[in-house]
Amino acid sequence: MMRQPGQALRRFRQMTDDGKMRRLERAGISVRWLDGGTADFAIGYAVQIHQLRVLEIRRRALEGSAQVSAYDLSVLDHQSPLYVRMERLAVRALYTLGLDSGEVVLAPLGERNCQVRQVLAQPWLNDRRLATLYEVAAREEEVEGEVFSAEQGRNRLLIGMDPEFVLVRMPEGRIVPASRYLDRLGVAGCDAVTRRGRTLYPVAELRPAPSEDPARLLRHLRQAFAIAARRIDDHTLIWQAGGMPQPGFPLGGHLHFSGVPLNGSLLRALDNYLALPLALLEDKRAARRRPHYGNLGDFRRQSYGGFEYRTLPSFLISPQLAKGVIGMAFLIASQFSRLPRRPLEEEAAHRAFYEGDQMVLREYMEPLILDMVSLEIYSQYEAYIEPLLDSLRKGKQWDETRDLRPYWKLS
Repeated sequence: MMRQPGQALRRFRQMTDDGKMRRLERAGISVRWLDGGTADFAIGYAVQIHQLRVLEIRRRALEGSAQVSAYDLSVLDHQSPLYVRMERLAVRALYTLGLDSGEVVLAPLGERNCQVRQVLAQPWLNDRRLATLYEVAAREEEVEGEVFSAEQGRNRLLIGMDPEFVLVRMPEGRIVPASRYLDRLGVAGCDAVTRRGRTLYPVAELRPAPSEDPARLLRHLRQAFAIAARRIDDHTLIWQAGGMPQPGFPLGGHLHFSGVPLNGSLLRALDNYLALPLALLEDKRAARRRPHYGNLGDFRRQSYGGFEYRTLPSFLISPQLAKGVIGMAFLIASQFSRLPRRPLEEEAAHRAFYEGDQMVLREYMEPLILDMVSLEIYSQYEAYIEPLLDSLRKGKQWDETRDLRPYWKLS
């Protein structure tokens, strides 16, 4: 029989509806619970999810009461924009509430938005069809895990990245589009944003070749920086990184993983052992990018078979910070099953992360550090991670207004 992890299920059941709503809204998710009385809309969509994957999306007719429902036998087209939109939102909502499996009922709001109306932790109870659906998904997950374990010797952990920075004309603080100097593609390129229906390319992005070795990955990052420095020939511009060094321009430090299974346990380890420490180091301005960007557990599957972890701000502030992130990423991805703490499941820590309350987050830091340094393989990454941990212990924060080029020795 399909089961939820016991601790996650208990925590979910202990949360009030108001508590669940606050948690979802804090993560930027619109919520309006069904009240158990007359439904205020006739049709919703029930999304079944197991381990970050949508199993199906079916129309759900609500007949007067939230407790009385019927499922349309037709399944929503996987290629439709509505399916894609609901898939992302439902997975985010379930993950935010700490569950690995469950049903999320959504209602469309216009052409581009949806709203969470209900979340069920064990939808397969008393429903034979759903029980079968989830049991099949669980068996497939077991088989995939066995195949992955068998191939682990050949498919080693590989990590890449695409951190961003902006070019700023001082003293007025005007953003100079990166597209003036960099192509859209390549190791040093520019990234797109859409403003008022127009696609612009204001943000610079480094895309060093991935590697299975942290030293080589850092070397690739330096090479990408050198390429950018040769192409950006206006030396009067300031290069800035971080979370949001200029208003309206949130920056990301996305990490790419392959050779490791994507599941809720890995994502939560990255959130708690990497995103939480960086939130303690970040400039106060960096929290402004949340919740529209940098949500906990933000990921995208990629065509190469791995995934992109999108929660972190741009860590190009300094080589020391980048080295620490790279070392911690390798350590966590290879040892996540031995990193069990989940302080971000607690209400106080979750709120503090989204609000940028570093005083509260600091209370959770030492046990996380102890977990990492106690791992048998920590010594392999100690030279990368220890300077970052030292900054954490000293209460340092980065300054997003500074020019990052001198720290990377870029002319």
